Amino acid sequence: MGERLDQAALRSAKVAKAVGRTRFARQFGENVRFMRRVMGAGAAAALSEATSEPPVVVPPCRALAADPHPGLQRQPAASFVDGDDERCTCRGTGATWCGATKGDVVHDLMSHGQRLDRDRAEALWRDAQTARAAL
Repeated sequence: MGERLDQAALRSAKVAKAVGRTRFARQFGENVRFMRRVMGAGAAAALSEATSEPPVVVPPCRALAADPHPGLQRQPAASFVDGDDERCTCRGTGATWCGATKGDVVHDLMSHGQRLDRDRAEALWRDAQTARAAL
């Protein structure tokens, strides 16, 4: 049994050596050596980390802090009306902006929330802004 294993190992070594002499194997070995030179240990670790977890793209207005308006959907560009770019003041004056606009809130009240007409939704927006300014 031991002799057969030795002969099999010898044949495998000869086959591996013969395959290693082919043009494809030489090119493959050259590519591997090049990659080892280019990529040090730190670069290899960074590459494996970068490919293991794809980056999460967060819109800039949502990256500021915790979302004070959970479930608020963005207003479609087609439904934009003059004045819809007014910023929300839920964080107070002088604080960082939460990212919500009048158009976002009004659109949400009209289409998802209470399904109000535009006049009533804008009135709610104005009341909320006024109440925050009074604080």
